[in-house]
Amino acid sequence: MAEVVVNSLRFCSLPTSTRHVKRIALKLPQCSLGASTSFGITGTSIQDKKIKDKDLMVVSSSPHTDNQVSSELKQLFRDGKVKAALQVLDILESSGILVESIDVIELLKACVDMKLLEGGKRVHEYVMRTLSKPYTAAVFNKLVEMYCELGDIRSARTVFDEMPMKDLNSWNLMLLGLAENGQGKEALQIFSQLKEHGVRPNGSSFHGVIIACGCLGAVEEGLKHFESMSRDYDIEPTLEHYVGIVDLLGKTQKIAEAKEFIRNMPIEPSSAAWDTLEKYSKPGPRKQLGELGSFPSFPGMGHWKRKKVMDSQSSNKKKGNPERSKAYEKLRSLSEEVREAGYVPDTKYVLHDLDQEAKEKALMYHSERLAIAYGLISTHPGTTLRIIKNLRICGDCHNFVKILSSIEKREIIVRDNKRFHHFKDGKCSCRDYW
Repeated sequence: MAEVVVNSLRFCSLPTSTRHVKRIALKLPQCSLGASTSFGITGTSIQDKKIKDKDLMVVSSSPHTDNQVSSELKQLFRDGKVKAALQVLDILESSGILVESIDVIELLKACVDMKLLEGGKRVHEYVMRTLSKPYTAAVFNKLVEMYCELGDIRSARTVFDEMPMKDLNSWNLMLLGLAENGQGKEALQIFSQLKEHGVRPNGSSFHGVIIACGCLGAVEEGLKHFESMSRDYDIEPTLEHYVGIVDLLGKTQKIAEAKEFIRNMPIEPSSAAWDTLEKYSKPGPRKQLGELGSFPSFPGMGHWKRKKVMDSQSSNKKKGNPERSKAYEKLRSLSEEVREAGYVPDTKYVLHDLDQEAKEKALMYHSERLAIAYGLISTHPGTTLRIIKNLRICGDCHNFVKILSSIEKREIIVRDNKRFHHFKDGKCSCRDYW
C-alpha cells in the first residue's frame, strides 16, 4: 500500500464560519494509482491530480457543487479507479459529506462492470452506515442487481428481504436474479409473493418466470404462465418470451413441439428463435463451445500441425510468471484426482482434427479450469470461487467442475454468457439444463 497524505483540506462549500482545515492520511492501493497520484479534496470536489511532490498540498478558494463531486467521481469510475473512489467515499463520509443516490448507483454499476464483488460489498456497507440519508429505492434495487450479477445470491436476497420499500423493479430483479442463478423454485416463490402483495406483474416478470421454469424443466408450468400473460394481464408477449419458451421446450428435448411453436408464432421469428432450437436439435457439442483456453481453430488441421500447437502451448506456459506455472501444475494434479473420482473426458467437445490424447489435453486447459486452479492455490480452503467467462461452458467442463466441487468441498460459481452455474457437493444449480 502506498500512503498518500493530503496536507490541506478545505471545505469551501460549507458556511464561512465553519470552514476548517484537516490533515488526512489516505492509503491507496499502489497497484491502481501509484505513489505519484493524489486525491486532493477541495470544497466537496475530488481532483485526480498527477504531481511531482510526494507531500501533497491542495488548496482552493472557490466553492464546489455537488454536481462537480458527482462528475469527478464518475470520471474515476470511467478510468477504472473504483478502489480509489471507494477510499474517497470514506474520506467524504468521515467529514460529514454523503454522496447522492445517483453516485452510489454509478459506483455499484462500476463494480459490476469490473466484476468487483468486494467493492460492491463495501458500497453496501457504506449505504447501511449512512441510512440517515434518504436513499431512493433505486439504490437498494441496484444492490440486489449487483449481487445477482456477481453470483452472490444470498446477499442479494438479504438486501431484498430487508429493503425499506419495494417497487415492481425490486421484485423483477430478485426474480430474474434467482432464475439466472439456477434457483428456479425460489424464483417462482418470489413471483407468487409479488402477486400476494398486490403488485401487478409486467413483461419482465414473466420473462424471469419462463427462465425459472427452464431451470426446473417445468414445461407445463412455463406454458401456463406464458398463456396467462395475455389472458389474465393483457400483456402481449414479446420475442424475448417466445424465445424463452423455445428454450424451455428445447431443454426438455421437445423438439417437435418447439418447431410447431415457432411456426405458429404471431410475429416473425428472429434468428434467435431458430438458433435456440438448432442448438438443441444438433447432435454433439454446440457451435458456441469454442474455448479461449483451447487449441486454435484450424479447419482440417492435420496430425503434423498437432506438435506445433502443443509446442506453442508449452512455450506459453514457460514464459508465464511463477503463479501461472503453479496454476498449470495444480490443474494437472486436479485432473488426476478428478479422473480417480470417475471423470472421463468427453472429447466430442473438441472440434479439431486431433488424436485422442491431444483432445484430452485441449479439454484440460480450458480457460475456466485454469481459473479454478489459480483460485484454489490463491485462497483459503473452503472459500467460494467465482469464475466469469464470456463463452458458454462446455459439457465436459461442466462435468469436470461438478466432480471437483465434491472433492474440494467448495462452492464453485461459474458465470458464462448464458447464466450462473453454482457447483456444490457434486451438483450444479442448473440441474444439467443449460
